Amino acid sequence: VNAVQTILLALSMGQEVEPTSSSKSNERLSPSQDIIRQPTSPEEPTPFCNYTNYNETKAQDLAHVLMTNYSRNALPEPNPVNVTVEITIQDISDISAITGTFVIDFWISAIWLDKRLKFSHLDPCRKNLSLDHDMEPKLWSPNVCIVNSKSTKVHDSPKPNILLMIFPNGTTWLNYRIRSEAPCTMNLERFPLDRIECHLILESYSYNAAEVTLQWLPWSPVSAVREDFNLPDFKLTNINYGSVTEVYTAGIWHRLSVSITFERLYGFYILQMYLPTYISVFISWIAFWMDTRALPARITLSVSSLMALTFQFGNIVKSLPRASYVKAIDIWMFSCVGFIFFSLVELAIVAYNDKITDQKNRSAKRESSMDTMMMPSFNGNGSFANGCNGDHRCTRHARASPLTGSLTRTTRISLQDERTSPLGRFGRRKKPKNEFGARVDRAASIGFPVVFAIFNLVYWTYYLSTPSMPSPLL
Repeated sequence: VNAVQTILLALSMGQEVEPTSSSKSNERLSPSQDIIRQPTSPEEPTPFCNYTNYNETKAQDLAHVLMTNYSRNALPEPNPVNVTVEITIQDISDISAITGTFVIDFWISAIWLDKRLKFSHLDPCRKNLSLDHDMEPKLWSPNVCIVNSKSTKVHDSPKPNILLMIFPNGTTWLNYRIRSEAPCTMNLERFPLDRIECHLILESYSYNAAEVTLQWLPWSPVSAVREDFNLPDFKLTNINYGSVTEVYTAGIWHRLSVSITFERLYGFYILQMYLPTYISVFISWIAFWMDTRALPARITLSVSSLMALTFQFGNIVKSLPRASYVKAIDIWMFSCVGFIFFSLVELAIVAYNDKITDQKNRSAKRESSMDTMMMPSFNGNGSFANGCNGDHRCTRHARASPLTGSLTRTTRISLQDERTSPLGRFGRRKKPKNEFGARVDRAASIGFPVVFAIFNLVYWTYYLSTPSMPSPLL
């Protein structure tokens, strides 16, 4: 604001002001610039400032004199009034993803020429005339407003922050310090690695293009008091401005637009979302190195990881709008849930194989027990006990059995040694090892980390290297 005021003071005194480096040296001056450069009309000489009578001139109420026969309803000139607009961003305090808006505090200046307010012939020594905010409703103004804002208010601390300054040639500078809540264009397909664009659209609400033309101040259209606004989740990266014409039912309006681009700072989401999901997936893989028969421990690890991941995803979704498209965070979460789910599938396969193996072992044991009951046992005195318990008929039948007759003494001794030795008893009690489950666990302990690493490589390469598509300016 001070820079613009200095420029306008210099222009009101008839001094030439060179554009800054942002303007081209061969750029043709706009009509409003030509008007600002001329303190008086070409046929009138510049009034001479006589400091001897300055006290009498200073005592006059210039505002009262200028308002004589002044009508705020009449245009300053019959031709369209050229209004130059300038914005200086003071602060950006809030960006909401739920409502899709941002809150911005800024100064907005409107500059135009009103020859009815020229006072160089009344007070040649006065460089400018600053008036109170009570004077603003009495003067004609282009009524430049933010047409796309949801709410806008002029700061009043303690009085309304309105600056009204009139220069000797009639150039009027009207400045407001306002707070506005304006919409933002959010494309959350890349969330939390996305960027957003917030827009301000300005136009004269009361006058169409036949009465008022709007244009940006050539040498400083949009500026900011600082580069970093200390936003917790976003970083300001770019400010663009432009001008278009909009067709309404009541005619054609000139429109000025400002687009402010922010990039999301995803450090919070790395710590609060990505790292916990990494840990949940890694914990689910511990089951691959456990015994295949430790089903309760393996199920607890996988289910606990799945529940923790689901709870974490629910906390993130609550802070986002209900978008109907798939976001980057959705792809990440669903992929991690898929890895944990397939680890449970692997556990089910191993457990089912153990179940089938146990059924086969029980069937084989049952058959061997029946064979043992049918086979005559060898007692300690060197003869076979046939289980007849003194029955003479059974004894005679057993004595006549071919099996009893065909057993030699060597066979009886070997059977007795095998059944009574500790190694034989341990061999019968030892369960067969499940080689299939061990092979599946070994393959899963290698395959899951490799596939997860490939997924991470593709995911981060795509979202970190591919820039998001810019949204339209208007």
